[in-house]
Amino acid sequence: MKDILAWFGLKKFPFDKNIKSKDAFITEPLKECEARLEYIKRRGGILLMTGDPGVGKTLGLRRYVDNLNENLFRTFYTPLSTLSRTDLLRHINRLLGLPHRASKSAIYTQIQRTLLESKEQMGKTILIIIDEAHLLQTGPLEELRLLTNFKMDSYDPFILILSGQSDMRRTMEFAVMEPLNQRLALRYHMSGLDREETAGYVEHHLNQAGAREPFLDEHAMDAVHELSFGIPRRIGSIVSQALTYAMFDQKRTVTAEMVLKANSST
Repeated sequence: MKDILAWFGLKKFPFDKNIKSKDAFITEPLKECEARLEYIKRRGGILLMTGDPGVGKTLGLRRYVDNLNENLFRTFYTPLSTLSRTDLLRHINRLLGLPHRASKSAIYTQIQRTLLESKEQMGKTILIIIDEAHLLQTGPLEELRLLTNFKMDSYDPFILILSGQSDMRRTMEFAVMEPLNQRLALRYHMSGLDREETAGYVEHHLNQAGAREPFLDEHAMDAVHELSFGIPRRIGSIVSQALTYAMFDQKRTVTAEMVLKANSST
């Protein structure tokens, strides 16, 4: 069985999702994402972040969390978003490590008190990240809005980040979502990479994996960008398939034809 690492002289798979956040290729969309996250860190409140699958939202969040001062922030992350109104509150209650409460009102009060006391008595701002937020129904979203109402809606003692796919922007257009829309401190839609950054992204990841020369010609890179729409995860998948195709074709340079054939066979 041929080994793609040995064939191309690589030390590791170039598009491994376990890449350390500090080793990521810094793109313009990622810079814009980090600027928004930095702003919400200072301001507090709710940030709605949307983007197509694989565009880099979670990577941006990982870099953000990795650089937070643990003496000033406590971070809680969950991708579990297919919950009812009450179950979502119970889940957040458990996430914060709080004792069980029987009634919804008791859970709500306990969570709010914890968020407030962490900020005002411990000097630590709680950050709650809800990933896959596009799966949240309007009811649970309303519960989150109510949870952010402090001191007669005049104070933001914690940070709530809702990160979801592009479909969530349509959900937020519903009339019933207007109260939550008004509560948002900031919203950001993360876009894909342009042609130049697509090439830079591929080169960066191949170099990180130990490549000593380019493996894709210019036309191949054009094809990768066109097929991937500049979505980093799709870029990685397409290039990995093309490298595998080239290996079995006994080639060490990927052409546009190889990219198209490898992509059409999946």
